[in-house]
Amino acid sequence: MIYKTGICNFCGTGCGHLMKVGDGAVKGVFASPDHPVGAGRLCVRGWHIHELLTTSERITRARVRKDGALRDVPLDEALALAADRLAAFPPEAVAFRASPRASNEDNYLLGKLARAVFGTNNIDLASDAGQGHTVGVLLESGGLPAALASVADLREAGFILALGIDITRQNPILGSELHKAARRGARLVTLSGRRTQIAKLSGTHLQNRPGSMRIVLAAMAKVLLEEGLVDRASTGERTVGFDGFARALDGLDMGRVAGLTGLDLEAVRETARALAGSEAAVAVFASGISGLDRETIAMAHNLFLLAGKAGRKGSGLLAATGICNIAGSWDMGATPRFLPGYVKAGDAAAADRFGKLWSARLNGKPGRTVEELLTSSPPTLKALLVAEHDEGLVRHPEALAALDLVVYVGAYDNPFARFAHIVLPAATYAEADGTYTNTERRIQLNRKKVEPGPDILPAWRIWTALAAKRGVIWPYKTSSDVMKEIAAAVPAYSAVTYEELEKGFGLQWPCDERRPKGCPHPGELPGRLSFAAVPDRFTAPAPTGDHPFLLTAGTDNTFWHTNVIMKKTHIPRREYNALLLLYPQGLVEISAEDAARIGARDKRPVRVVSASGSMRVAAKVSTDVRPGTAYVPYFIGDMITGFLDAHGSLLEGGEESVVPVRIEKV
Repeated sequence: MIYKTGICNFCGTGCGHLMKVGDGAVKGVFASPDHPVGAGRLCVRGWHIHELLTTSERITRARVRKDGALRDVPLDEALALAADRLAAFPPEAVAFRASPRASNEDNYLLGKLARAVFGTNNIDLASDAGQGHTVGVLLESGGLPAALASVADLREAGFILALGIDITRQNPILGSELHKAARRGARLVTLSGRRTQIAKLSGTHLQNRPGSMRIVLAAMAKVLLEEGLVDRASTGERTVGFDGFARALDGLDMGRVAGLTGLDLEAVRETARALAGSEAAVAVFASGISGLDRETIAMAHNLFLLAGKAGRKGSGLLAATGICNIAGSWDMGATPRFLPGYVKAGDAAAADRFGKLWSARLNGKPGRTVEELLTSSPPTLKALLVAEHDEGLVRHPEALAALDLVVYVGAYDNPFARFAHIVLPAATYAEADGTYTNTERRIQLNRKKVEPGPDILPAWRIWTALAAKRGVIWPYKTSSDVMKEIAAAVPAYSAVTYEELEKGFGLQWPCDERRPKGCPHPGELPGRLSFAAVPDRFTAPAPTGDHPFLLTAGTDNTFWHTNVIMKKTHIPRREYNALLLLYPQGLVEISAEDAARIGARDKRPVRVVSASGSMRVAAKVSTDVRPGTAYVPYFIGDMITGFLDAHGSLLEGGEESVVPVRIEKV
């Protein structure tokens, strides 16, 4: 037995681990004691990630649908068929979906395949709405389109603001950093509509009415203005747009804050003063699947600029990414909005530069997301290639079944693969070299631990083979060759090499000629940050007579990301099954006060009714929700295709999305 270093492939925290390897297989996982992020820790998911590699649901052979059934075929035959059939459609009728679990090299080449070989900008990333809002706000501000603070800053900050995120569930190791910070004396404040685990561990929990977080942040900003607590040196020398933001805050009537948010105004004022008085402060919020909406992120950014806690060492926003390489996938341009390096896809000069780099003439038409294409009327999508799992698309079974071609490339079987006409087996993260970029911009090299099966290729080699079947020969022999091209394409990665990455625990971009060892503290970068544009109207969702509850939705540790991967690991699957025993049809959390009012009992059925639909689930009487509010975790597939799919905002609009409902005893 030997132990090989690696990177956990679950969430975006990017913890280091040691894999126990023997007889050509991974036998176990242990925490890396020296890793700067994990620091000798793994969460329950990380401790069991090796079980993914031994699941019976591995895809080991190429398959092609014949006579209505998927049948094994030689890999080369499936590759040739996939390439020829994808090329048979016009570019606007073809789309590609990248995987947020794939390496930077995999997703860079998938974007190149889509744009330079098949001529389409229809490429997107699973579960990217929250990350897109984060990127948009931070690009608008003139800073980095990624975390402005590092995990190390959490260990030094005197003030930490957790915005909505149930971080002990989504990113448990980051959650432990917040808990440790509170124990050493940092002021930990949670602003969330639900009493999450991190809220219980906080010194202060501002339990706002769902949908009103932006107003709470705006009120804190206005307190800084009214009480002369604005960091004038910082806002004067390091920012632009101060006057415009101050005018927007004129639209907030402080006398209405308590009514809109459900919070005591003095508690909001005291929190704002504590932020302003801290030496260093970090705001943590979710990105990816359960991220905040654009306006709330913009308000948090502006608040920290006012307080002088952005654009400086040790302070800033830390967007906690939910899946291991969402951040890196955006860096690589796996989105219709950007080419690699956050260059706008419609920029003529950028298209010319990438055209020369890729030896291709790029399509100048803007791309669309797969979700937009599947739901458009009339339908225009004819062919779809999806990399790795994407159960979320099963929300559109009729649209998928109507496609002329579906190609699935992945390591694991799942419900989506049943729609495929062609299936190509891909290597797991333990069977291929590749880099992954975590939530703090840390680019880490993960080396191959074991050999894949004889017909299984790393995804970057599959994309290279598909290009070759269309007569486009790429020169890559190793994934390191792909990184060399990434360094030429993405300025912030220009000094990144495998040789440099192997010397330690990764490099935090920007990593370029001026900063060859990376940049842990982006506050040290030159330039001025801008206040993001925010509306001057301040309203919050309100219940109605017919629908008196405000309903929100989310995930949990054991049914994380709709349990796509969790079912394949033993302990999380056991916890998930235990939950199903208690709530086989799903659940909705309501307060004891509301349960008594409607005559509902714990674990007994209730009906949740909105203006657009209804579902029958069990009541969970809880102290974690306010009276008049409700929370539904979407861990059962029928809940998504039934009730929640009719309320797309609950799944796609972020943590602040709210639907008014009524709840009836069955």
